Formats: sequence, C-alpha cells, structure tokens
Amino acid sequence: MSDLVFAGYCTARGLADLTPEQARRLTHLNIAFGVVKDNRITVDAIRENRFYLEQIRRANPNLQILISTGGGGAGGHGEATRPENLAAFVESTMEAVREFGLDGIDCDWEFPCNTGHMEEKAQHVELMKAYRAALDQYEKEHGGKKCWLTIAAAAWDKYLRNTDIAAVTPVLDFINLMTYDIRDAAWAENYTGHHTNLFPPADAFYPDSIDGCVEKYHAVGVPYDKIVIGTAFYSHRWDGVPDVNHGINQRVDCPCVYGPSYTAIRLIYEPGGEYVKYWDDAAKAPWLFNGSSFITYDDPMSMAYKARYIREKGLRGAMYWEHSSDLTGLLFNALYEGLFVK
Repeated sequence: MSDLVFAGYCTARGLADLTPEQARRLTHLNIAFGVVKDNRITVDAIRENRFYLEQIRRANPNLQILISTGGGGAGGHGEATRPENLAAFVESTMEAVREFGLDGIDCDWEFPCNTGHMEEKAQHVELMKAYRAALDQYEKEHGGKKCWLTIAAAAWDKYLRNTDIAAVTPVLDFINLMTYDIRDAAWAENYTGHHTNLFPPADAFYPDSIDGCVEKYHAVGVPYDKIVIGTAFYSHRWDGVPDVNHGINQRVDCPCVYGPSYTAIRLIYEPGGEYVKYWDDAAKAPWLFNGSSFITYDDPMSMAYKARYIREKGLRGAMYWEHSSDLTGLLFNALYEGLFVK
C-alpha cells in the first residue's frame, strides 16, 4: 500500500524530543492531549510548547499533525458530548485546530460507557459525525486541504460492546488500535505475560494478541485498510514473580505497574547483567526476568515482525505510544524501516 501510515503519539512536552529526521519520516503526529475540561478542549500544554511544534512543521511541512483529545485516565467526554453540550464542545476542538494550524482530530475517548452510562455509545457516534462535518467545512475554507479524523480504540471486547464501531468507521480515515496493555493491571487475575504480543503465546495460556484484535475489528465491519495497530515504547512490570519458567505465565499477588521506558531498557536493563532477555517466537515478543521481576515490552525485532504483518495483512499502518519513551530511536527506526524500507 502506497499510503501506509506511520503515526506517532507525542505529549506536548515531548515535542522537544522529536528530531527533524524523525519528523520527516512520520506520516502523522498525534499531539497528546487536548484536555477535556468544563465541556471544552483546553490546550495550555500544547500552547506552552508551540515553539517545538513550529520546528517540527519546518522540518516536514507535509507531516499531518492532529490534536489527540482526552487520553488515558481522562474523564469528561461523556458530559461534554451530551446533546446540549455537543456543538460547543466540537467548536472548542476546532478552535484548537485553527489556533495551531493542525490537520485534524484524533479522538482518544477512554472510554465510552466505562462508568455504566450506556447512552454514551450513541454520543460517541454523534461526536464522530459532528467532528467529520466540522472538518469537512474546514477543508472547504482552506482550499480542499485534507483534514483527518481518527480515533484511538481499545484492544478488548468491552470496548467493542460499548461503541458502535460499524456506525463510526465510515466517517473515520482510520482507527488507531491500542494493541498494547493486552495484559495489564485491569485484569481480574494477576498472571505475568506479554502486553503487546503480535500472536498468541505458544502455550495459549492467554490467547489475546494483536492479530486477534485485528480480526475482531474486521469481523464487525472495519476494513483492514482502516486499521492501524499500536506498538509500545514503554513496558509493564510485575514484581514478586516465582522463579519458574523464566517468570512467564506465573500467578502473582499484585497487579502489574508501568515499567521502564525503552530508553532505560536498552541502556540499563538489557546490558546491566541483572536481567536475562527471553524471546517468545510464537508471540513474537521479548521479555526480561531477573528471578523476581518480569518486564514485558517491544524491541526492534518485535517491531520488525509487526511491520511485516502490516504489509502482509494489508493494514493501514502502525502507530506508537509514546515518543519520549524511546530516546535511542531504535524502535522508531525498526518500525520505519520495516514499513517502508523492507
């Protein structure tokens, strides 16, 4: 596919860490976050880092830059998209698009109906339709220049039940599947395992995978060429793990926590001698274990396998969270080269 997507998520503060060369290699950049506050989108952090945004624009004028609204742990979308608030909320998002000369909106509503308010399922659809209409009008005002609309979507069944993906997909350019956190602290039982594995592990102890998520979305009507899979520049860590089977698939007393960034993994954990690195060839995923702590993450090899999968499956592309967590550039380069250099 000639229009493969290579999208990065970058916090407003992290814009300073995006090099000119990286800016020229990305197709899309999602700035996190436009914060939902008082039924509006606020952009104080982006405004404070506008200098770096302008540097990125100069490095690659063709880079498609979107505002990502909401984000992990953020509330407010449910109230902001009630019928009486929707128009003003959409307009506040468009004000941010205009202020920074952006190319579209990436809605990261985490997550519709998550608190039991099932009317949010319909609100999610209406928000996407309203965003599309506003962006279409913005396109006309700017000589037909393409404006993008995407969402960040969770990689679990509950999200598919709580959203109407079939109704939303037609107005979207593509969907950023958050195919990480596949195994994390949200699960009822605490077993170690991969959090961003491409395929199920060999023993099928925990069969969820990126491929499984892709097929679930495709089954409800999302074309393969509208699916962008997510990759991780960060890790998850379990402590107090039994020293059995190199730490994988072990029952532990406490849920996982966020582990080190890939920068720390590459520069400290992998070469440090305390941890041993293992590879699950069925899942196409690495992990680290030191006898009591288990760390699951992406490395350049797992990125290369994901890029190959994208090309072979006919998917739209890949995205990653989050840019500042790989200051080595190794994951970034592996993903880019796998998608475009082969």
